[in-house]
Amino acid sequence: MKYGLLLFGIVFLFIFAGCGNGEEGEQQAQGDYQGAVEEVKEETHAVTEEVQKTAEEAAKVVEEKVEEAIKTVEEKAGQAVETVKEQAQEPVEGMAEEMGHYTEGAKEKGEEVMK
Repeated sequence: MKYGLLLFGIVFLFIFAGCGNGEEGEQQAQGDYQGAVEEVKEETHAVTEEVQKTAEEAAKVVEEKVEEAIKTVEEKAGQAVETVKEQAQEPVEGMAEEMGHYTEGAKEKGEEVMK
């Protein structure tokens, strides 16, 4: 009987101690939950900042590449225009030389006729 009462007392003590820990345990769980939420918020904020930095850097790189491409196109277009001008000028110069020969020949003929 002595052991039975001792056993009953120990069980009652654990039950009583367990009831007291219920509120503390619940508060501790809520504190842990809030801590976890704050931790996730901080990590999300850090990731968001990194993504924004990466996006800004990517935008700068794209802008630089577009500017380089525009300059290259402008240079190539300028070269193409110069090439076309040169190619168009050659036949004109050749025609002017031929016309000069005809003009000189016509002058000579005209002078002969006038004499």
